[in-house]
Parts: sequence; C-alpha cells; structure tokens
Amino acid sequence: MIHTLFVTGMLFLISFQSFSKVPDRSDVVIVGAGLSGLTTAYELKKAGIKYHILELTPHIGGRVRTVTYKMNGETLLADSGMEEYWESNPAVKIIKELKLPLREDVAMSSIVLEGKKNEFIEDTQPQYVAKLFNEEERKALETFKKTVSELIPKIVKEPIDIETLKLKDISFEDWVKKQNLPKKVAEWIRISVECEAGTEWNAFGALDAIEELAIFLGDGERSFRIINGNEIFTNALTKKIGRENISTNQRVTKITTKDDVVTINYLDVTTNQSKTIKASHVVTTIPLFRLNMEVQISPSMSEKKLEAISTQTYGSYFKAHIFVPSSASTFWNKNGDSILPFLTDSELGVIYDGNPDQKTKIKIVSLLITGERAEGFNFMNQDQVREILKRSFERFWPGFSKEIIGMEFYRYHPRAIAGWPVGRSRFDELSNEIRRPENRLYLAGDFTEGTHSSGAINAAFRVVKQIKDAKKNKK
Repeated sequence: MIHTLFVTGMLFLISFQSFSKVPDRSDVVIVGAGLSGLTTAYELKKAGIKYHILELTPHIGGRVRTVTYKMNGETLLADSGMEEYWESNPAVKIIKELKLPLREDVAMSSIVLEGKKNEFIEDTQPQYVAKLFNEEERKALETFKKTVSELIPKIVKEPIDIETLKLKDISFEDWVKKQNLPKKVAEWIRISVECEAGTEWNAFGALDAIEELAIFLGDGERSFRIINGNEIFTNALTKKIGRENISTNQRVTKITTKDDVVTINYLDVTTNQSKTIKASHVVTTIPLFRLNMEVQISPSMSEKKLEAISTQTYGSYFKAHIFVPSSASTFWNKNGDSILPFLTDSELGVIYDGNPDQKTKIKIVSLLITGERAEGFNFMNQDQVREILKRSFERFWPGFSKEIIGMEFYRYHPRAIAGWPVGRSRFDELSNEIRRPENRLYLAGDFTEGTHSSGAINAAFRVVKQIKDAKKNKK
C-alpha cells in the first residue's frame, strides 16, 4: 500500500517561509511561535500592545501538530503531539472564545490494574470506580482524595507555607506509600499521574504530583479535544494575531538590554544574514534547558535563575500512529461505545482513537508513550520500535497485530516535558525567580509554569500582565 504524508495546512506553512519581513522595532518581541508565544501575542493584541514573533522553524505551533495522511483515496487526520485539554486548562476558554469545534468526554479512562484490563463503558465515574475497587479500596481512595483536596489550596496559595513546601523533598512514590493505601489504589494513582508527568513517580516530588491530582478529584474533570486536530487551534490564533506579525526561519542569537531598550540579534536561516530588532520588552518561550545554550543574554540572568534552570528535570514522550481497517475498531468499540483512551502501563502507553470524528475505511490508533519507554523508543531504530509495538498489541489485543496496515512514528527531544526533581518544585522560590522579569526579559513557555499546555498558556497570561504592569508603572 502506498500513502503520502504531509502536515495539515502545508500550503499555510509554505506561505510563512517568506511572508513576513522582520520590522526594525516592536514594542514587544516574542521568541517562539508555539502555544505560549501565540497566546502571548493574542493577549497583547487584546491589550492594544504591538508585538512581533520570531520563530526558528518554518512551522507555527511548536509541538502542536496535526498530520494529514492520504491513504487509499481517503484523508485522515491525527495529532502527532498533544491530544486533549482538561477543563481547568485555560486553553479551553480561548478555544471557546475562538468558537472552535470541540468534543467533550468524561474524565475517566480504561486502565490496566494488576495485569487486568478494566474497560470504561459505564455511564458515570462512580459506577466505574465501583467496578474497579472493592468497598475497602473505595473508602481508601476517598480518604486519599480528601487528603489531596485539603492540600491543594495550600499548594497554590502564594506564598506557600513552609510545611507544605517540604512535600517537594519526598518523592511522590514514597509519599503515597506513607498513606498506607491498598496496592490496587496505589497502582491506579501511579499510572494516572505518570502519564501526566511523562516520567516515573520516583523521579518527582510529592508537592507537584499532588497538584496534578486535582483533575481526578470529585467526579473528575471533563476532557476536551478539538475536532479534526489541535492545529486548528494554533491556526486560529495565528489568524487572530496576524500573519504579518510572525517571521519564521529566524534564529535569535543574542538579547541585550541597555537602559529601556532591548536589542535582539537574529539570523535569517534562509539567507544567513544577521540582523537586529529593537523592543521595549522581550518574551522568550524557548525551553529553559536550551535558552542559555542557544542565546547570549546580556546582562546575564541572575545566579538564582541559572540555578533554577540547571536543577530542573524533564519527562519524555513518543507518539505512534497505527493504521488499521475500520473493521478493527471492534477491538475498542463495545456495544457502540469506545473504551478509549486506555492506560495500558506497557510499551503501548495510552491508547487513543486517533481520528474519532472521521468515518473512514481506515482508522488511526494513536499511542502516547511516556517516561523511560519513550526515551528508549526515541533512541531506537524504527524497525525495532515497530516490532515491539506489534508484539505488545498482540499481548494486549490478541489478533490485532494482524490488522495493522502500517505505522508512523514521531520523536521528540528527550527533554520535551518540563519537570522538577525531588527537592525542587514549580512552587518553590527558584521557580518564582524564573517567573520574575529581569532587564526587560520575560521567561515564558511550559517550563516556567507546569508540565502541560496549561503551563504554556498560564505563562503567556503572566508575562502579558507583567508587561502591562510595567507600562502602567512607567506612566
């Protein structure tokens, strides 16, 4: 079978390569056209503040990508990056402002516990929990949730109190063990949080993990997916902020602040010409672990900022699209209802329906693989990955591997997901230092706020408020 692959909006992307000349000056220069950079521009536009975005690559949207496949005369769409948004994610509010098409799902997933597949086909979360756990386990889970719900307000309160902050110094694994939970309940907690954090539960502190559990409290948050792919979101943001305000293929090499002027040196990678743009403020959304490796900053950032960056950690992820005939959907559709997503706690990671809104003869099963397994796949040759996934599918759904038509893989930098090790936290003083403006430089992106796309959006909200405050104070 022959098929072609291209990224959704390829003509849209090609037009970016030469469409926008970098001006000599802008009120705010934003480095990076990912979700955080685009949202920053969107909020600055609302505030009537001029901006210009410099993006290293020819692609707008960062890790938000929707792939279009042409297969056997059909057009298939699936995200090769993030899949969904929890309802507390501020992105949902923006998506609704933009009137983009959404599908809404309950906040529970099918899950493998103690080697047994538990399929979520119930109408409500309480019904599912009643099937997952016996009475003793349910009581233990409710007690655990009560403990978490009492801690979360203390964690997000500023400033955080000293006793609560100490939770960063114990791993989430050890903290959960101290709660003396039944084994099955502890396993459910581990699997649920590890796929959110992108790493193993002994690698991050209890403080950050407890806050992650907020989405599971009560009956759990709703989750949202943009119909036909998340790139619809970044394309809509781009249209709102103006294509003329984005220049792609521009590598920022130096940021220099003198008095009230910031000079940004950049290299046009298509012409190899080095140029400058001046601004009153600069926002960088470059992942922090790359910032000092790629950009000179003068004056240098504070020692505390540098310490905060050097002591962060990371999580990893890997995406796979598995193509099967639509008849194979019987593996995940039961009585007309999908049992996906499925947390497998295996090499298959989390199984999603990759194109749930398309009635096509070929379906896409999308895998989100995180942590050590993702790191392994990111450095493994693709033939090995393919064979491992086939064997894993055969164990999980006997007979499914014979249905597989093909696979496509998407690798990401091994530090793609922001993380804080035991002893650090996104709520500690070093992280607060990261979020403080310095010499008209503002650090944004998910590495400054949190693990998910919500971190990217919240960072944008923060820096726009800081810029507005700076302008107000100058008057």
